[in-house]
Amino acid sequence: MRNLPVHVAVDAANLTRDRRGIGRYVRAMLTRWLEQRDVVRITLLVPDVLVGQARTRLTRILSRDELAVRRRNAVRSLAPDLVWYPWNGMTWTSPFVNIATVHDVWPFVSPAAAPATRRREQTSYLTMAAQTRAIIANSHFTQMEITRYLPVPESRVHVVHMGVDPAPSAATSVQLHGAERYVLAVGEDEPRKNFATLRRAMTLLPESLRRTTGLVIAGRSRPSPDGGRVALRESRRELTIEFPGAESAPTLVTGEVSDAVLGELYAHAAVFAFPSIYEGFGLVVLEAMAHGTPVVASDAASIPEVAGDAALYFPAGDADALAHTLLQAITDENAAAALAAAGKIRAREFSWDRTARNTLEVFSRVIAGAGA
Repeated sequence: MRNLPVHVAVDAANLTRDRRGIGRYVRAMLTRWLEQRDVVRITLLVPDVLVGQARTRLTRILSRDELAVRRRNAVRSLAPDLVWYPWNGMTWTSPFVNIATVHDVWPFVSPAAAPATRRREQTSYLTMAAQTRAIIANSHFTQMEITRYLPVPESRVHVVHMGVDPAPSAATSVQLHGAERYVLAVGEDEPRKNFATLRRAMTLLPESLRRTTGLVIAGRSRPSPDGGRVALRESRRELTIEFPGAESAPTLVTGEVSDAVLGELYAHAAVFAFPSIYEGFGLVVLEAMAHGTPVVASDAASIPEVAGDAALYFPAGDADALAHTLLQAITDENAAAALAAAGKIRAREFSWDRTARNTLEVFSRVIAGAGA
């Protein structure tokens, strides 16, 4: 077995662009590993925009331009123990031990969507399958999907769940304009997130709730064109949510928001709704639970594995069932309180410290096997 610290070169090309669950995962791993220099030494392979940052904390940074010119030779000069590809697939390979993290295999599940893009994505997955010594899956569901769609034996796939940071107590009060409460959904407005079913379910609520319960969709989506806004005034410790004018089921699509605003949106939501039809993990479910927000979720893919018994489930795509479940979570105070308490307990079962530690253990085992 090799001596510590393990030298890990990280494909960090998307580090500043990706604010979704995958980006949170990578940043959480790097943050923890950079505090363990006696165990792991990190070299980032990053775009030029990051070269001026973190030089005091990292061993070496290789820019994208350098990588484009020298690629394999450049990485060879670093002589890492392994190269980690955390973004789903591989667009380039190294002559060293390669390990990748797979978060889902959506390009194979839905190959008809944007065919040219899907083919490119599928190629990167197939390259990964051929060139990696091991693959880390973020859930047992993803592990099964990998072995179903890719020529990879189960013995090469190691399950390491993602984590979640403990949520601070809500720092603000909330001022709602146009609704008395709101249901929160988080994510990019794409078909598999299935926000259409959630929007439909909101219109199926009883009229008294339909007129007083707003829907907030926060994430990388086009903001509502007809007004409405969300604002956090930290100096006044106040979160303001203004819904566009609507006769029923007022909806506000915020677009991408800061982590501070997102945390307050979680904390003040009456219910967190997760209608997705396909997920490899579902990090936002844990984030909502950590904030003590009752969770209503579809029963699809990895979601029950992550949420456990701490969510109310409905059949994916069933707007009527979702409306019924939302009604229960909104109107039954005892059920909502029980969900909130169970969610906090469930969230504590997942930690980024454990994810970082278990990932390093996979690295060490694979390196030891490579040197045998």
